[in-house]
This record gives sequence, C-alpha cells and structure tokens, in this order.
Amino acid sequence: TAHRTEEEAEDEALKMLEVYRDFVETELAIPVIKGQKTEREKFAGALRTYTIEALMSDGKTLQAGTSHNLGQHFAKVFDITFLDQDKQLKYVWTTSWGVSTRLIGAVIMVHGDDRGLKLPPKIAPIQIIIVPILTKQEKENVLRQAEELYGKLKGKFRVKLDDREEYSAGWKFNEWEMKGVPVRVEIGPKDISTNEAVLVRRDRGVKERASLDKIEDRLEQLLQQIQVDMFQQALQFRKDNTHETNDYDEFKRVLEDKRGFIRAPWCGQEECETKIKDETKATIRCIPFKGGEEKPEKCIYCNSPGKHYVYFARSY
Repeated sequence: TAHRTEEEAEDEALKMLEVYRDFVETELAIPVIKGQKTEREKFAGALRTYTIEALMSDGKTLQAGTSHNLGQHFAKVFDITFLDQDKQLKYVWTTSWGVSTRLIGAVIMVHGDDRGLKLPPKIAPIQIIIVPILTKQEKENVLRQAEELYGKLKGKFRVKLDDREEYSAGWKFNEWEMKGVPVRVEIGPKDISTNEAVLVRRDRGVKERASLDKIEDRLEQLLQQIQVDMFQQALQFRKDNTHETNDYDEFKRVLEDKRGFIRAPWCGQEECETKIKDETKATIRCIPFKGGEEKPEKCIYCNSPGKHYVYFARSY
C-alpha cells in the first residue's frame, strides 16, 4: 500500500499484523506472540518489521506472518510520488505484508500427532465423517439411516458419508483420523435401535452417544468446543515451553535441555544479538508488544544496561 504520511503507513502495517493474528488464532487455533523485529532481523530496507511468532510442537518457532512499514526507501528508489495538498510533489510512504503456505505447515506441526493430522473445525475441509457399521443382516437398514443422517447434516456442516463396502469400519476410522477430520459419527444396528449415534472427537479421542433427533445441535456445540480446546491446548503447550532467565549459562542449558521460547533481557546492541546466535543458534524472534517495554537491569550477554525483554528461540 502507498500512503500520504508515515503515520498512515504505520497504522496500516499494524492493522494488517492484527488481521493475521486474528486469523491465525481464531481460525487456525494457533496462539502467537506479536512484536517487532530487531534491526538485524527486520526486512531489508524497511523502517520497521512486525511479526507474529508461533511455537511448533518440536519446540522450534515459526515466523507465521510479517508486516512492514517500508518508509520512503522503495518510493525513492522507484520514484513513486504524489501531489500533496500543498501542491508539492512528495514521495509516498509504503507498507508490505504477507503470510504464505508456511501456515499450512504450522497447522500440521502445532496440532498434528502420531496418528496424523488434527484439523481445527473452522478450516477442516471435512468437519464430520459418517461411518456406518455394516453387518450382513442389517447392511441395507444401516446404509439407509446413514444416508438420512447425511442428508440432514449436509446443509449445515461440511460432512461426508463413507459408505465404501470394500473397507472395514476400523480401517476407515484410521484413515479419517489420519486426515484430521474433527468429528467421526459412527452409526450401526445397535445405535439405530436406540435412535442414537456415537460421536468421536479427533482431538481427544473422546466418545459420546447423541440422540439422532438432537444430533445437529450437539454437533454444532461439539465443533465449537473442539475449536476452543485446540487453541487452549496449543496455548498451554506454549506456556509450558516458555522459559525466563537472566543468566547466560542457564540460557544455554535451557536451549540444550528443553525447548521453546526464552524470555530474556537484551541491551539492544546488534553485537550481542549476533554473538548469541553464533554461540547458540538462537535468534531474537521479536521484541513483544506486551512486556517488551519493561526495562531490565542488564543484558543477558554483556551485562550492560538492559533495553528490552525479548523472546529468543531456535526457529525454522
């Protein structure tokens, strides 16, 4: 985008960062830390680079999205000008921002487990998979009931009926778990006799029985709860793997023995930032908006007066 003033460009850069934060947390169920990149880590040519940082399940962090206030640097290089209200020709102030397919990787790495994908309901291509439990005696009746259920749900949810007869129910369970479908609905002869179905959550593996008469409402509640629970689980993982230290030896031990973010004091000097990266392979992921303004007593590396509390981590 191109703007008349630096303030307008700054507002746009921060607005887009918030758009990304909201999307990643609300839709993808991935908690992020918002902050500003250091001069060393910012986009080349930008005045300021802002970022959202997410923690993956292996303890490495991912720069999930960035937004840049580019100032007038590129405007001057490419001679991008406008006629201002005072009839003077001036250079525009520009911004640039983006997320990419790395967010697909983030969903896989944050939520996935040893059984495969685990997709948040808001983005799952298939939210509900119906698996009929077929027996020779009751096959036609079960298929008919499963098709009726599918017809009832398909206008409200992204739902699929797996009525393939060449695979066992157990094989199908495994396949759809691996693909990360949030809810599996099992319906067999015993369930039909009680006018019920079995609902199975992919995120926790919890089973429950639901009346077929009220199944739409229950599924809607369940999908909403799964979305919330997946975010909370990822947030708890981040809390459990965020450490704080003012001692450089402890800093190095945490990096080797544990995983995740380390909140630590920094003097603001690029020399210290570079030496820490060279010695530990950890970089400053951001100066956080929340807590970054708190001024520490001394830098974790050089012991000179501290300027910021920042988040260090090894990253992708």
